[in-house]
Amino acid sequence: MRFFRQSLFVFIILLFAFSCKKETSWDVDIAIPIAKSHLNISNFFGDSIFKADANGLLHLAFSKDLINYTMDSLVNLPDTTVVLGQIFPFSTSLLPGVQIFSNAASTDKEIKFDVSNGVELNKAIIKSGNLKIEYLNSYAQPLKFNYNINSATLYGSQLNVTQVIPGNATIVKVYPLDGYNINLTGMSGNKVNTLVQTYTISTDASGVADVLQPGQGIIIRLSFIDVVPEYVQGYFGQQNLSFGPDSASLGILGNFRPTNLMLSQSSINFKIINEFGIEMSTSINSLKSIKTQPANCVTLNSGNMLQSININRASKTNNLSNPVFPWFKQININSSNSNLNSFLQNIPNYLGYSVQATLNPLGNISAGNDFAFYGRGLKVTADVDIPLALSADNFTLINYSKVDLTQLNKLKDVNSCEINLQAINNYPFSAQIQGYVLNDQNQIIDSLFIPGQNTIASGNTDINNNVTNSVASKISVVLNADKINNLTKCKQIKFVSCLFLPNQPIPIKINEDSYLDLILSANLNYSSKVK
Repeated sequence: MRFFRQSLFVFIILLFAFSCKKETSWDVDIAIPIAKSHLNISNFFGDSIFKADANGLLHLAFSKDLINYTMDSLVNLPDTTVVLGQIFPFSTSLLPGVQIFSNAASTDKEIKFDVSNGVELNKAIIKSGNLKIEYLNSYAQPLKFNYNINSATLYGSQLNVTQVIPGNATIVKVYPLDGYNINLTGMSGNKVNTLVQTYTISTDASGVADVLQPGQGIIIRLSFIDVVPEYVQGYFGQQNLSFGPDSASLGILGNFRPTNLMLSQSSINFKIINEFGIEMSTSINSLKSIKTQPANCVTLNSGNMLQSININRASKTNNLSNPVFPWFKQININSSNSNLNSFLQNIPNYLGYSVQATLNPLGNISAGNDFAFYGRGLKVTADVDIPLALSADNFTLINYSKVDLTQLNKLKDVNSCEINLQAINNYPFSAQIQGYVLNDQNQIIDSLFIPGQNTIASGNTDINNNVTNSVASKISVVLNADKINNLTKCKQIKFVSCLFLPNQPIPIKINEDSYLDLILSANLNYSSKVK
């Protein structure tokens, strides 16, 4: 329609331009649509956090993770370096291709990892990591280093490294450990965090006979770096874990600003999911509703429902793609067993929490069969559900509408500009609407409507505040030259809607099919001249 009117206007100008020999002027009216919106409550928050029940009543429903404690936090395999090799104290004549040292009778057959928090591992499968080896040969002839980690296997084969180091040379090599199955019970099979290694040092067959001088030989530095397990097994100790005091952002409520809000009911369903093969006990010691503007904090009071919760261990599925049967528990806190309504009526920006947990409170009852898989862990989630049957004096909703008013720059000699907002309201409350003009920097440079003359009537309701039919309203305002100029710079309109609820004891219900239609347009009158 906008393009039709502008084309008609251009046609009239051309017609008069060819039919008149002297300058002629006249006034022209033109209507320009600016924005059109079909709004419901989800426009202000996002569709994903709303759901309707069987009666069509909307519920504000969202989840927040309080704890997501995974294996990499529970068990950490530190970077570990050991030094091997042999430096000879006396001169020795050596032939090519002969063994000069073996650790078969030495005491360095085991490497023990210093795993923190008292964790005692007997088995690990490596997801990623490397064995870095630095070779330093001070003998004039090439030496061969043959190395086995006897307790590390991949598809049944031990990890083996064979490397020839040129005479008087230093080289560095890196070997991936991905996928290796590590037995950590040592040579005797009754240790923890310990793997077994064997190695030999030989003169290489490519060398020549020579004399190994005193102080010459080979030094080997082995470093296990960036090792991330796919799976670990053992006894994870009686660790005490603390989470918080901390807070989780609830940014989704930032545009919802009620006055004297009263909820009819609400609930938070706490879900505890244990994917570790460990028994635990946990307590949610503190849960707070934190509002920053104006500052206010409400502590949840739910008796002992969130205290001393016993958590059973998960079990294995023997399915690599989905290896765990998690243990699961739900605790429902609602407006009947707590002060949850007051907690949520605070309209928090943040959810504050403090949680403690104890691993293996009864000790090593699994006999070293605690387990954990990569990416799995202990999760505590709060599922919030607020039926939108509420009472309040009013509340404010904010949304934004992008517009393009560059066509106004083409219009000269504007006499007047009238902004019209046509509304069809299917909600059981009236509204005062203000539109703020934003420039390309998202700065407010003007407003559209006159306070006190910007009210939209509510839909017609029955005695229970249920809407029986929608009501149409219109808001008009005439803009002066300065406001017209600001309108040409508009890139976005910020609509602030203050909604006034009926002052009755019956809660107002916001249903799935409730809506507010808005059409914003500009009627312009300007002078046009042709010769």
